[in-house]
Amino acid sequence: MIRNRSVLFSWLVLALACLFLWACGGDETPLPEDKADASPEEQKPAEQEPEEELPEPEPVVIPDPNGIYLPTGEKYPKGRETNVYTNGEGFFMWFNGSIWKITDKVGGGRTVSTGEENINDKWSNLAQASHYPDKSSEKDALFRLAVAFQGAQDDNPNAIRLFEQFVRDYPDDKEIPAAYLSLGDLAISEVKQDEQPTYKQISKARESYKLVREKTEDMRLLTDATFNEGGLLERIANNPEGLVDHYLSFDKNKDEVLQSSEFTAAKIQTDKPFSDFDLNSDKAIDYGELFELATLVCYAEMEALYREYNEKHSDTDGARVSQATEKIGFACEQQGRPSEMLEMYYADIKKFGNDPNNVGVDGILKKYSAKFKEYDDLYGKTLDLLEKLQKPAEPVSFTYRDRKGVEETISGTVEEILKDRKKLLPFLSSQYDGMDPDIYTEVTKFRSAIFINEDYASKFRGYLKKYKTLRANFPENLSPKIAFVTLFKEASAGDQRALDLRMRATLDRAGSTAAGNYNPQRSDFPVASPGVLVWMAEKLIAQNSTADAVAAMERLTQVFGDTGGEFLFDAHYMLGQARQKERNFAKAADHYDSALANSWGHEKANDARIRKGQSLFEVGKSTQDDSALDRAYASFSEVRSDSDTPLTERAQSSYMMGECKKALKQFPDAAFLYLETTLSFPSAVTWVPKAYDQAISCYEQLGQVNQIGNVNKQYLAWQRKFLK
Repeated sequence: MIRNRSVLFSWLVLALACLFLWACGGDETPLPEDKADASPEEQKPAEQEPEEELPEPEPVVIPDPNGIYLPTGEKYPKGRETNVYTNGEGFFMWFNGSIWKITDKVGGGRTVSTGEENINDKWSNLAQASHYPDKSSEKDALFRLAVAFQGAQDDNPNAIRLFEQFVRDYPDDKEIPAAYLSLGDLAISEVKQDEQPTYKQISKARESYKLVREKTEDMRLLTDATFNEGGLLERIANNPEGLVDHYLSFDKNKDEVLQSSEFTAAKIQTDKPFSDFDLNSDKAIDYGELFELATLVCYAEMEALYREYNEKHSDTDGARVSQATEKIGFACEQQGRPSEMLEMYYADIKKFGNDPNNVGVDGILKKYSAKFKEYDDLYGKTLDLLEKLQKPAEPVSFTYRDRKGVEETISGTVEEILKDRKKLLPFLSSQYDGMDPDIYTEVTKFRSAIFINEDYASKFRGYLKKYKTLRANFPENLSPKIAFVTLFKEASAGDQRALDLRMRATLDRAGSTAAGNYNPQRSDFPVASPGVLVWMAEKLIAQNSTADAVAAMERLTQVFGDTGGEFLFDAHYMLGQARQKERNFAKAADHYDSALANSWGHEKANDARIRKGQSLFEVGKSTQDDSALDRAYASFSEVRSDSDTPLTERAQSSYMMGECKKALKQFPDAAFLYLETTLSFPSAVTWVPKAYDQAISCYEQLGQVNQIGNVNKQYLAWQRKFLK
């Protein structure tokens, strides 16, 4: 159908050779039969009072449908004297699922002509389809129409149908790789956010992406096909339901596994013995156990995909090698090989670190330090606790800060602490954050029985052996405080300024002073990568050099606007902070909006939502703009409803939702939200007292004395429990 958003009928001329067949196939109501043969008596009208003559209605002018159908704003081809219709002026061209139609109404009305499913076949009423400028452009027309359905018209089924027709009819055309790329994307386009793709959809998408890589040397298409397929594999790994259903040969409730050659080949890709997945030792893989296997299969295939990309294109301009390396490392980590991930990341940093435009290196650096700490804590802290459990009489002393902020020193032997749950939980939470969570749970569950029950004792000796091996194989020499000092010295000696700055930023964030003190300079901006610019801006804001910080972030958005990835979040986030300091809250809110548009799961996303809400709240209060207060409320509400967000941030957001309602003078709603904050987040000692005070203030405004008394009683009860 030619609608306002249609963009691609500039090539089509529908020359309707016979307009006398206009009514054929239409839906119009026939006119009354002519009464010219009636008798004279019947024709003689009765005598009536003369009536006022009504003006004759103007005849409806039906435009000639012969012509070229063009999108709005385009001109008809020079030298062609023909009618030109834009977006349904007079007639509409549309597809009803089986045939093409041209009618005078959208989706119905009088039918001018109909065509077969293949738009290039015969049309009714002697109409003919021709293509401008000539027949040789037919394949271009078909491709462009498919693109229009995929994009502007958002009609994926028709896009798939036309792309498939294109690759079938023109297998050697230069647009074939692009068509297969679209078919890969479209294969799972109908899968909803809360659903999982089926094996058939997965296979169709992956086969299309593979054909892109086989049929082109265009780096953009190769990269898109690789990263799109990698993203699909990562999505499936998170929930391989469609893959698992395919692996099962019978009713999944029977927990029987498909023992096919395809399944066996998939299992081999994980490079792990079958028994590793038999968690309940019944010598079979049931439905639940198969999920872990399917997940590892996806990560193994994801690793192979990106490795092949890097092997073939590591020296190719435009190849996103560092970003592919990051994905390889992630896949290695998910398969239980974090040391290999770190070694790979370090090699990539060393190779590409002096190119400030290689954004992938910054992504690796950001992940590198966090991942090293994660596994250093996991192996080191778990091993330390397991070693202590072998020495129950060993004395232990530690400092613990309770929820009220009071510090307390606790002492005793390992066995004494394990026997006393009030000591054990503070001991684990203060000393072993980041250790193996399963072992943490088992220690709290079995406690002193670990020293008495031989089965438990044997189990923990097994854990000890495992973690000694893991710790011994973990590359301590790749610690940021060691490895990056070496790189910093090499960069400084070799006049590699971009790498020098990257190492300074990384070491500074790791708490190392090995690179000395550095004050950001605008003269270094041209050789600073996105991650370094963010680091510079953080230091400049801390020094109250707001103008320089803004300049650093504006450079980031201008130079790396298309490639900056998550660093664009950081840029807009800090620009928002700078505008907040200037009390330009409207601009601050805009920057936080831009930051959230580039968040992609950024760890500071909810903080940005809170800051956005605060900025809009200030705008609404100062200008009495109710819409700004409503937007602030929505932003706070989004944070409060996120169960993965820290309790303090959720309590703050809940409280600020009450503030928004109070600013709107909606006192009953505000009072409800303040009290809801005290009930939902009672341990948030910063926000609960404020919430009680504001709830009382709202009831004072409403004159509800009884409610004030009730709230005061609740407040006193809360104080006795949480402020002892």
